[in-house]
Amino acid sequence: MTSEDRIQLWIALCIVGPFCAYYWYWFIRSIIFYSRNGFNFTEDFGPEAYWADRGGDDDCVLMKPKEKFFIAGPSFVVVTSVMLIFIVLGLAGTI
Repeated sequence: MTSEDRIQLWIALCIVGPFCAYYWYWFIRSIIFYSRNGFNFTEDFGPEAYWADRGGDDDCVLMKPKEKFFIAGPSFVVVTSVMLIFIVLGLAGTI
């Protein structure tokens, strides 16, 4: 592995690492909040999440709390964690 490849991996680590930590933080906080709340999803918690931007100015579809908890949170945690694992393994020289 060349030093240029290592620099790219270090830059990727500095970019992906904070995103991974952010999504883990909010997912764990959501688990704690909803478990104390009796898993009552009528109250929203955490940052807003959107399904998609439909091309218009205000046509974004906001996710409901249950969708954020069961779909968005785990998805973001898994994706950023897998990316981070591959980056770290690349830096360690394993892959």
